[in-house]
Amino acid sequence: MIVHAVRVVGVALLMSLITTTVAAAEITERQVLQMAQGQFERMYRMAVNNVTDRLETGEDVKPFAIVTDANDTSRTVRIRQAEAMPADVSLEVIRRSLRALVQKGGIGATTVVYVADNPNKESNAEKILVMEMEHVLGPSLATVTPYTMTSGNPLFGEQVVVEAKRSIFVLENP
Repeated sequence: MIVHAVRVVGVALLMSLITTTVAAAEITERQVLQMAQGQFERMYRMAVNNVTDRLETGEDVKPFAIVTDANDTSRTVRIRQAEAMPADVSLEVIRRSLRALVQKGGIGATTVVYVADNPNKESNAEKILVMEMEHVLGPSLATVTPYTMTSGNPLFGEQVVVEAKRSIFVLENP
């Protein structure tokens, strides 16, 4: 039930951030943002389901990604070798791998997912779930959701959604 509430709040926050941007946009930008919003929402749900399943079974959540391709199909990307590495190294391997996929073409949106210790020492939550979302056509945001494990179940706090700096769809010219 708590997980469902987090999903509803998360989707509502994503929609409000993107909708605010849409209000001042032209029709073509509106269409881009609507498409990105739908893809972000789908990737968000996939990521939350994946993380929740892992947390509930007691597994560590190593960095992974969700990508949406040119056919609007989303899939999870995990790198087995990266999962054996320390989390910070694994996160960088995921980001570099996504940049390589983007350079090959066909990837329209990405979500990088990872868990970190909560930097807010005044919070009751022990960890944070971070999702960095980017779209090839421009929109980029991050969600940060604090959580604590209680009796083997994740108890999620209030999510924060912010605009984020692009890191995957920033390609250097060779």
